Amino acid sequence: MTKLFAINAGMSFFAVAKAENEKEVLTILVNRELEEQEDFGIRAHIDDFSIEGLYGDFFRDEKGAFIEGHILDYPRHIRKMSTKERDTYIQSHIEKNARDFWKNHPLYTELYLREFKKYEAVGKGIGNTFRPHFSEEFYFNTAKLIITETDWYGEDFQIIEIDLTDCNYQLIFELTLEE
Repeated sequence: MTKLFAINAGMSFFAVAKAENEKEVLTILVNRELEEQEDFGIRAHIDDFSIEGLYGDFFRDEKGAFIEGHILDYPRHIRKMSTKERDTYIQSHIEKNARDFWKNHPLYTELYLREFKKYEAVGKGIGNTFRPHFSEEFYFNTAKLIITETDWYGEDFQIIEIDLTDCNYQLIFELTLEE
């Protein structure tokens, strides 16, 4: 039986989908996001091995990001390390964070890290045209994780079934002003 679902991500995204269940709604949304061909779409985010892309979500430790935005340098505890110690420390945290992200898909972690190493071998310089080789299944499952497990839309993400059985309207979101 087809139902209506609201997809709510706060002020940045709201949509309605016709589907059988929440899983199908998520599939519709992920496919829509993957079809976006703009430079800032989710596929480009996955392919971007800079701190601006998905890679940036892994570029941190328990204290926060490895780059302090206001000074564009490593935080103090990282700057104190020798170059070799720093490289080892950062790489181990990137790998740990990637494994945590793809906890149910460990092969995706290996694939992503392998493609990152290829990217590093080509060089990070201007004009680098390296494109990782990921399967559509990888993109789909990774996009699903990004949508549901990160702040891709900038706010909390939720799928709400629209049920008009007992009433001709349903409140999806209400902004209440605190005094």
